[in-house]
This record gives sequence, structure tokens and C-alpha cells, in this order.
Amino acid sequence: FIHYTDQCVEDFLKGDVKKLFNNIKSLSGLVLQNFKPMIPNDFHDLWEKGLKTNDFYLKLCGSGGGGYLIGLTRNLKAIEKHFPHKKIEPLYKF
Repeated sequence: FIHYTDQCVEDFLKGDVKKLFNNIKSLSGLVLQNFKPMIPNDFHDLWEKGLKTNDFYLKLCGSGGGGYLIGLTRNLKAIEKHFPHKKIEPLYKF
């Protein structure tokens, strides 16, 4: 977990988008596999769909019951079909 987290931070700071998305996919899969009880039930299927389609990847952020989810995508328009009833707010664009 720490390896992929550190790699994602390093990739982000370097602006290496290709490596960032490879590492965030690995991190997202690891989180789904090992921390599923911490992921809201409504997001389990979406989480898996993102990993299968490569349209987006989700990550848990925060801890202690005050966390949130963040998603990463290369194509914002492509994920609108996966989240039709969710408000999508871009935080950062490469």
C-alpha cells in the first residue's frame, strides 16, 4: 500500500501522468481488495467498473470515519455515464 501511495505522489509531483495512472490503478485495486468494508456499499460496483473499463479509478482519502473518495480519469466526459446522479467536480487537470 505504501509503495503505491508513494509512487503516486512522486508521479504527480513529476507530472508523469502515464506512471501516475498505472500506479493509481494498482493502488485502487489494492484498496478494493483489502479495505472494502471502508468503501461505501453504493460504490463497490462502480469501483470495480472503473478498474475493468479503465475509464476512472477511485481512491479512499482521509481516515477515522471522516474520509471521502477521490476519482482520477483521463477523460471527464467518459465518466459521466458511470456517475449520472453524482456531482462531478474537477479538482485538478494535467
